[in-house]
Amino acid sequence: MQGVASSRLGFRMALSVKANSYSFTLLATIGAGCVAFCLMAHSGALAQSSAEGNVNVQVEQGVLRCVSAAGSLKCLGVPYAAPPIGALRWRPPAAALGWQGVRDAARFASSCLQAKSEYAKAQEGAEDCLYLNVYVPRETIAEATARLPVMVWLHGGGFVNGSGNVFDGERLAKTANAIVVTVNYRLGPFGWLALPSLAAEAPDHSAGDYGLRDSIAALGWVQRNIATLGGDPQRVTLFGQSAGGEQTLALVASPVAAGLFQRAISMSAPASLPMPTIDAAAAKRGAFLDELGCTDASSQPGCLRSLPAQKILDAAHISWDLIDKGGLGWTPVIDGVVLPDQWLSLFQQGKINKVPVMIGHTGYEGGLFVAIRENAAGAPATSSYVEDRFKSFFGPLSPVVMSIYPEAAFASPGDRMGHVITDALFAEGLTRDRAALAAQTPVYGYETCDADAPPSHVQPLRSKLGCAHDSDLPLLFQWEDFSGEVPKLTEDQLSLAKVLGRYWGNFAASGDPNGPGLPLWPRQTADAAPIQMLATARDGGVRTISAAAYAREHHLEFWGWLAFLKEWLIFIAVGVVVALVAVVGALVQRRSRRRVRTAAAE
Repeated sequence: MQGVASSRLGFRMALSVKANSYSFTLLATIGAGCVAFCLMAHSGALAQSSAEGNVNVQVEQGVLRCVSAAGSLKCLGVPYAAPPIGALRWRPPAAALGWQGVRDAARFASSCLQAKSEYAKAQEGAEDCLYLNVYVPRETIAEATARLPVMVWLHGGGFVNGSGNVFDGERLAKTANAIVVTVNYRLGPFGWLALPSLAAEAPDHSAGDYGLRDSIAALGWVQRNIATLGGDPQRVTLFGQSAGGEQTLALVASPVAAGLFQRAISMSAPASLPMPTIDAAAAKRGAFLDELGCTDASSQPGCLRSLPAQKILDAAHISWDLIDKGGLGWTPVIDGVVLPDQWLSLFQQGKINKVPVMIGHTGYEGGLFVAIRENAAGAPATSSYVEDRFKSFFGPLSPVVMSIYPEAAFASPGDRMGHVITDALFAEGLTRDRAALAAQTPVYGYETCDADAPPSHVQPLRSKLGCAHDSDLPLLFQWEDFSGEVPKLTEDQLSLAKVLGRYWGNFAASGDPNGPGLPLWPRQTADAAPIQMLATARDGGVRTISAAAYAREHHLEFWGWLAFLKEWLIFIAVGVVVALVAVVGALVQRRSRRRVRTAAAE
């Protein structure tokens, strides 16, 4: 989620949003910006030092005053689209507005509006939030001797929380020798509300994937502007974690994102969770619409746009406890335009943006979600609770799951649930994604482990996190996103952090993570699917394991069999329903014929 010239990409980006009712304004704004940008590029006045510590940079909307210090250049709070407020709420992102004079780019702009929680105390944000941040591993653009690869980061947070602002890209940019761009995209109901009434008013009949469209717009901005900052628009890597990892997989499959990136890294995406259709997503919004008083489909879009943003957010009743809620409440949808089908189905059909991909996860993803559940409950997970959740998730097949994961084999009931989550939601789905892609494009699989990783935003009160979801982030960025501090890493952890940064940087540069001084990372093929274990020395070190060893670790044969069985059960159930309908239809017809004969006889 390719190598088209940047001049054509501007037009492609404009065309991809032409369905939006503001497209004429968008095209005019982009056209004017491109003219000004090209004139300045020709004159050689793209960037210049304005004062000690500052560098002025010309982008398509105007001049940015960026900050230069400690071997890095930072341009923060850069608008890549117009504020999605008022009439632009629940519409594709429109072109960013230009400005007069010099815009200060020394401070972050607002994060996107999100619910406050114990895990997100300082990230409440605003609707006006479509901004990105650029980290260049050079103090001045004049230092550039060759264009740098670019890495565009999509943060996680279950599609309801988070911000590009909380990931300081400076250290990763230096380790990877690449420009790092962090992006804000719309969250919760503002990014993912899918209703037939919204689809009906859209020229392309799409609704719900506004957050995905934001990420696409950010990639378009990068294509048109990153050369000004010393970046190579033909070596753009899209990388994201958790919800950002899911977006990355979706954009690998999205025709609307074609040509906007040349490599992709999906980190810790719960890929076994399918995306709903617009109708299926809308079916879950009854209480939400009732609370807001916007149930009449004919006036629904106007009703929703007239409401204060905070009221809409409050009506969403967002929870971080995904185990208790049974999954994600707000996600991308199969809209037929941005995402035409489930991404795995599109991968299997060969309908992809053919770019090299890295796909992986942490060794114990479920540990984070168990910690959140136990924190919310104020007590460790019990055996009865875990078995109840298994019944809810797996229905009549839950006894089989419990037999494969017997309670005696785990340190606690919560640990048992954590391993099922890791294997069922992450390892199994990501394995299928890698296999489908490997026949068409270079694929590299991995698993990370730092059992003593610094806790990110969740402080576990009862269960140890271990190699949990998010445990790779403090190492990759060498930054703690929740505390906003450089983590205190051991020498072992710092060594792994450097390895991660170099692998990611090599991949951004060439589409291959391998490079001098690094352990060989084999590519997946149709015949072999090795996994690169990226672990601290304490946890076994960086090494390659076979597909068979990885499958045993995560019970992949069982989960593959279970998925097959579920498909057959659905097929049989549908067949039974069809047969019953046919029988009932035949009985109705027979009764009708009898009545006709009786009436004729009378």
